[in-house]
Amino acid sequence: MIKIICKISIPFESEKNLKYNVRASSVMHGLLMEKISSDFAEKMHKDSLRPFSQYVRFEKGKNIWTVSAVGQQACENIIVPLMNLKNAYIKYKHDNILFSEAEILKLSYDELLRNNYIETEKYISRIINIITPAAFKSSGNYVILPTLRLIFLSLARKFDNAFGIVNNNYEILAEETEKNISVSDYKLSSASFSVEGVKIPSFSGYINFRISGDTSFKSYVSMLCNFAEYSGIGIKNALGMGQVFSEIKEC
Repeated sequence: MIKIICKISIPFESEKNLKYNVRASSVMHGLLMEKISSDFAEKMHKDSLRPFSQYVRFEKGKNIWTVSAVGQQACENIIVPLMNLKNAYIKYKHDNILFSEAEILKLSYDELLRNNYIETEKYISRIINIITPAAFKSSGNYVILPTLRLIFLSLARKFDNAFGIVNNNYEILAEETEKNISVSDYKLSSASFSVEGVKIPSFSGYINFRISGDTSFKSYVSMLCNFAEYSGIGIKNALGMGQVFSEIKEC
């Protein structure tokens, strides 16, 4: 199995000159599912997996649809069908949209490791910018102010599922997280995200993490933050929630 993650960003124009923002992401999810083969859609349903995230935004005068996939099968069955997408009819908005040339990013597992290797013995600072409303679930309840343990264990499980990693000791990771990661700065605001008429309590903003520990731990956490730009954080990433970009700064 080739270990890879992919992202495609496709600008598009609306025939009705509509501005599509994150609230329209669930509509674009419907379009995406139309483009995925029924066999792969059935496999995702059977395995209870969502190996992709997607959202739509209006930026610098353009509507942009971004779809990310984790794992070779997801890249082949989700990203590839979108590469030559020309137009689509959005039934919910009674709108025809015309797609422009797509931008595609690919990152292998080895590149992900190599790009996030941290050599410094000092602590590092990593910022996660939450650009669409995010939420977590714990014990059946929504969590809009997640602990560091919840954030990074959730990311670790997504990462392991994407790359077929088994037998990861999450208890040790939880201990290392509580010992070596702290919040040095943050700016969060409460938000809500509607899914089929149900409002999900959520949050957006940024969190600046201070990460210490040995170089392998700092590199691992940095890699998870990078991976989050493809997987999203928290729940319902396939519907547009929890989309992020991250920045790193050595201190």
